[in-house]
Amino acid sequence: MVGMDGDDESRVAAVRARIADLFGDEPTPAEIALIRRLLRSFEDRTAATAGTLIGLLDDGDPGLVRDQAHALKGSAANIGATALAGLCAAVEDEARAGTVADPAATADRVRAEVAGALRAVSVTAAEFEI
Repeated sequence: MVGMDGDDESRVAAVRARIADLFGDEPTPAEIALIRRLLRSFEDRTAATAGTLIGLLDDGDPGLVRDQAHALKGSAANIGATALAGLCAAVEDEARAGTVADPAATADRVRAEVAGALRAVSVTAAEFEI
């Protein structure tokens, strides 16, 4: 894909694969409408959810970090943003253990992975526009 690095291509492939798992290779018009809604919902909500997680990392409450990382992990996994889901799972595990080793670096990784996931979802969503 023009203008995308290998990580972005992998992210797009993962989102496409998840959509294919859910709806098959030839979704019906009704399924396409649902796919568009799912992808738009992820685009609309993810930045705020990630922003909350990043703020909680700064605050240092492991219980709240765990809960927010869990929520973002589920959302990412549902849409096929597997790298973001994996990162959130690691953050969730660290927080469950009582601490996140390097909150600032973790916040930077979350920001970068959210940006990548949103690019992948945007590319995939464009493929389902009429």
